[in-house]
Amino acid sequence: MTLHVVVPQESEALPFTVEPGGAQVASKEVPERIHRILDGLLDGGAVLAPPGADDTVRAERLAGAVHGKELLEHLRHGVPEGADSVLDDAFAAPGLEQETPVTRGVWPAALGAAAAAVRAALLTARRGEPAYALVRPPGHHAGPGWYGGYCFLNNAVIAARTLQEEGASRVGILDVDYHLGNGTHACVQGDPTLAFASVHSSRPDDFPYAFEPGPGLFGAGSDPGPEGFLALVGDALSYLRGQDVEALVVSVGYDVLAGDPHGSWSLAPEVFGPVAALVTEQRLPTVFVQEGGYGLPSLRGAARALALEASR
Repeated sequence: MTLHVVVPQESEALPFTVEPGGAQVASKEVPERIHRILDGLLDGGAVLAPPGADDTVRAERLAGAVHGKELLEHLRHGVPEGADSVLDDAFAAPGLEQETPVTRGVWPAALGAAAAAVRAALLTARRGEPAYALVRPPGHHAGPGWYGGYCFLNNAVIAARTLQEEGASRVGILDVDYHLGNGTHACVQGDPTLAFASVHSSRPDDFPYAFEPGPGLFGAGSDPGPEGFLALVGDALSYLRGQDVEALVVSVGYDVLAGDPHGSWSLAPEVFGPVAALVTEQRLPTVFVQEGGYGLPSLRGAARALALEASR
């Protein structure tokens, strides 16, 4: 098997985010993340795949099916004349204040990430081999009518919709980011053709701060350690197989690792080897989509461990 990696054109980092209480802090969603992850994936046997000519057109169409018109117009044109950015609570997730600004470069960056997710899904559907959309900005906190948490368009759901257009009747989305993919959860609720399972921190002081129990949600109230984490991933995959899914999208978050500035767990980078092994054991067409992971020293090793297993 060959793991194909799709990387969109590099975009600038978000200039800042806003902490609870209103303080502006420098964003940790920086281009260096992608450089380090790519090095690890290639070292683990993955190969780069070029973008397709029509990916952006398809991504924009699917974004319109996943997200509301008002949100998309805000991402395209929401920054007022003479301003560099806007912070609008009208597009915050329910119950949250907006902490992620929209800048003039957000729309092309977000659309480029969605297009890479489309290309990765097409490669998987048409070649029968795994693909990895190595994108930024991430997407799993972007809901039907809102954005936040560095996320603007939901790349994982757009990848799943692409797989469906290519013939998969039911698609499962496995989210292994430290944070609950609240946007993905909201985008698929009520749709019997998309199943969602998430392994995440459910501490009340971790974004997105509100965690309701429900099918497919495997929250850990404290550091699960490697054995506990892998057990939760196994449970999540069992749940998805119980939904008769025919293909998988895996939202990959390296912020589960020790030392991540947005996490609190103690996992080593090597844990992504057995995570990938559990995924490949399902023998389903699989698309990996990049979400979080902000501890720069850990990224290369985690990506290498994943690629070594996914490329077997």
